[in-house]
Amino acid sequence: MEIIARVLGGALIGMVCTFVFYFIPLVNSIAPLLGGLLGGYYADGGSGGGLKTGVLMTVFMIIPGFLLGGVLGSILRDAPVLGGFVAASAFIITMVIVAHTALLGIIGSVIGAALAERGAI
Repeated sequence: MEIIARVLGGALIGMVCTFVFYFIPLVNSIAPLLGGLLGGYYADGGSGGGLKTGVLMTVFMIIPGFLLGGVLGSILRDAPVLGGFVAASAFIITMVIVAHTALLGIIGSVIGAALAERGAI
């Protein structure tokens, strides 16, 4: 039961850190990697625990991303001339951001958990 709590806590820490790092210029391109690294380090379950933490962090980040993209797409859908294009673009941009967050977040989380397991930091 303690492992599940650590994975859940690590995923929440990774999500919050990623969200904060997205607002820092030049750091925002690697924000999911850093957030995943911190979350995976906290979870400390080896590479398997890091993978679980990264996937759960991604799920937590996907939900607000798609909600925001859906709201923006539905608001801009009725705009004259370019409304449909803008709505489709909002979906595509959301998919790219989610894929970026997922890939780097999972990699960072696995690295962080492996570092915690080795006691390297």
